[in-house]
Amino acid sequence: MALTREQLKLAPLPKEAIQVDSLGGEVIVRALTLSERLNLFSSATRGERFTHIAKLLAVAVIDPLGRPLLSDAEWEEFGGSPMDDTLRLFDVVQRLSGLDAEVVEKN
Repeated sequence: MALTREQLKLAPLPKEAIQVDSLGGEVIVRALTLSERLNLFSSATRGERFTHIAKLLAVAVIDPLGRPLLSDAEWEEFGGSPMDDTLRLFDVVQRLSGLDAEVVEKN
């Protein structure tokens, strides 16, 4: 028998707290939504996978109330200095979103 809406067990987007000393402490990183993932894949197929890191961090790195911690422009500026921290946050977004496994499967 098919499930009803009331019977569905939808899990919330995964989140993880990450220590980022260059930002001054711990930040929350959440997984991407479906449309955010599709945007990443559409750009990746055009060879632009890393051109949208600032935009992804702007939606995926949030405060305790779920609001973006920084804007696209602020992430662009942040990424110009501690590149290791920027890439580490991006890696966490990919892992929480299940993208690391999908990229391996595609290759």
